Amino acid sequence: MNTTVIPSTASSLDRHCWLGLDVSKQQFDAAVWTAPVLGEIRSWRSVPTRSFPRTAAGATACLAWARECEPRLFGAVMEATGKYSVELAQWFEAADCAVQPAIINPRLAKAFAESLGLSNRNDKADARALARYGVDRQPAPFAPHKPELAQLRDLVRYRQALVEERTSEENRAEEGAAAATVRRTQARRIAQLNRDVLRMEKEVRTLLKAAPPIQRDVNHIDGIFGVGWVTVVTVLAEFGDLRRFTRARQLTAFAGLAPKTHDSGTSVHKKPHLSKNGSAHVRRALYLSALAAIRGANDFSEMYRRLTDAGKKPIVAIVAVMRKLLVVMRAILISGQSYDPSHRHHPRTTCG
Repeated sequence: MNTTVIPSTASSLDRHCWLGLDVSKQQFDAAVWTAPVLGEIRSWRSVPTRSFPRTAAGATACLAWARECEPRLFGAVMEATGKYSVELAQWFEAADCAVQPAIINPRLAKAFAESLGLSNRNDKADARALARYGVDRQPAPFAPHKPELAQLRDLVRYRQALVEERTSEENRAEEGAAAATVRRTQARRIAQLNRDVLRMEKEVRTLLKAAPPIQRDVNHIDGIFGVGWVTVVTVLAEFGDLRRFTRARQLTAFAGLAPKTHDSGTSVHKKPHLSKNGSAHVRRALYLSALAAIRGANDFSEMYRRLTDAGKKPIVAIVAVMRKLLVVMRAILISGQSYDPSHRHHPRTTCG
């Protein structure tokens, strides 16, 4: 049986209580973890848990139950599960604004649960681990997208899905089906997908016209070498206002573009790789933009050549260009000025 021994540095003044929520489509499992007092040894199974339907009424009932377990409820934490976790977070906020739920990266939750050495994994155990994560890590509350950004994200993601489907259909058509019926069906599907992609793009432009602040940001960023309209709206739809990141390094880490190293002693020196903690949609868009940027005569292509000439692998240089593209976007929005292709952006010696 798993137990938790609280180190002697703990203090009764630091007692906090968090809800851990393991979310699925129809229901969620909740656990209440309160920071133990000095020297307390707690059985893992003694942490109270209960299941609730994933509805607004279920969120209200969960909060009532949690406050019966611990009146000093401080917060709630759950893994990111797309629509399911976002809806539940909104229901919790509507039921009790004092309990602001946090939504964390599933990879962080998994690593934390593994660090606890749990022998069994199930929904209730995961809920207990998440509650313990809340107490130990105190994650920041979930910040929902503004309605217009949420709509923009849906449109951009669906457009990308249509583009990928169209590419697959075009690749199959190039193989040349022997059956005429297949060829005609493929042609109709490709034509329909073309219309659907154009329809999504029209909806995006209509939405931007109705949201002048976002349209202004798009206009400022649009024009960077290699950065097209699709990349701009993808970045803004996924990340929101880039000005909210106080440092450029925070933005690149949030995007999953920060290099991750693994060194230990004198013998372990693994090659750096991307953390990939952020949006894959943004990384895909920036990758295509970087490929376009390095084909021109600009700072980004010079950066690419400088890195490859220094012995860096092409993919490493491409990722560096991706990071710089994102950093330049943020800098432009902070300055409030549109991108000036004639201005030479020289690399800084320190990261912002």
